Amino acid sequence: ELKVQAPSLRAEGMVEEASRKAGESGYLSKADREVLALALDLKLDGHEPIIVSDDYAIQNLAEHLQIGHSSLANFGIVHRFDWIMYCPACYRRYRPPAKKCRVCGTELRRKVLSKKKAARR
Repeated sequence: ELKVQAPSLRAEGMVEEASRKAGESGYLSKADREVLALALDLKLDGHEPIIVSDDYAIQNLAEHLQIGHSSLANFGIVHRFDWIMYCPACYRRYRPPAKKCRVCGTELRRKVLSKKKAARR
């Protein structure tokens, strides 16, 4: 039986908050966020969902949300990252999804703020 389901607003909010904290918000599509939210809904209902995706941003956020994930064509993530945006000209830091430095106008770059070993669920 095929069941079509939309994610709950609660799960969507939790995914949005987690993506902001992890620095992935600008790197996930609406469909990516919905898949993560649906998996989170299932997890909150007592199931053990596994997201199958080769997208590192999806795997990283699944890791942050403690949702199982697997990849098909690559080895998957080894570390869970938290990202920060920084200005390469004046070195000021910004939280994603900032794109330009408010002080000098330079386009921001993304770098790892912290990394932890992935659980490889």
